[in-house]
Amino acid sequence: MTDYSRIHPRHETIDARLTEWSRWVRVKPSAWFTQPMFRFAKSNSRQWEVDPPIHIEINALAAHEIEKAVSALPDKNRTAIRWVYVFSYIHDARIRAALGLTREALCKAIDDGRDMLINRLRVG
Repeated sequence: MTDYSRIHPRHETIDARLTEWSRWVRVKPSAWFTQPMFRFAKSNSRQWEVDPPIHIEINALAAHEIEKAVSALPDKNRTAIRWVYVFSYIHDARIRAALGLTREALCKAIDDGRDMLINRLRVG
């Protein structure tokens, strides 16, 4: 069984940066996709005051640096990295068919992409 989420110890630092980058680059749904009847509805529950959402700060400059490095990767590695961090909801068979890779080769493309990013960014 192939595990796409397995992280080698040497990739822990770049994985943390890629995870932060994925939060920065991920497309968020806008409020305009709500049904018009519920667009401006207010909740009667006090859930938001009792249990406030946790805000995660994202370093936009570091995320932009990662975006530049990811976009400079070779095609297969770039697509594999973007898939595993940003578009993981897409089935792996679709990505493998688009890239012409087996499961093991897709795992290798992800690991090689992380290695290339470590070398380009000089991350420990």
